[in-house]
Amino acid sequence: MSSSYIQPVAITSDDDQLIITNNLTSPSGFAGWEQDDPCRYANQSCRGKMFGALKRCRRKREKSQALCKAHERKLAEKKTMEQEKQQLMTALQHNVTDTAEKQQTASTAMIAGAAVGGVAILGTAILLIAKKKKTNSQPA
Repeated sequence: MSSSYIQPVAITSDDDQLIITNNLTSPSGFAGWEQDDPCRYANQSCRGKMFGALKRCRRKREKSQALCKAHERKLAEKKTMEQEKQQLMTALQHNVTDTAEKQQTASTAMIAGAAVGGVAILGTAILLIAKKKKTNSQPA
């Protein structure tokens, strides 16, 4: 006898192949609620249920509440991690910008130093040439 529930099917296309998979593992149609929506049954009322149905309802609600708390904790940790990541990225960007500015300043200083050094060397060379000419032009 087949189930009267509609079976969900996933259809994917991969390199000219059609893949059809049945993701349903439970005949009730609620398989995977723990991963999809862990808070689904956290606030479920078990009013009006008796005996085994009441126990199942309470167990499912307690399980959902525990999964929901863990899920919320995980989301809070993820949010904290994202904030820390954003802060680190901002700090890294600031450091890169600051380093680039320092390198630009150092480069400018090196160019200025080379120019001053070049002028000093040129001045010394001119002075030495002038002294040589002066000593060569003076009769001894």
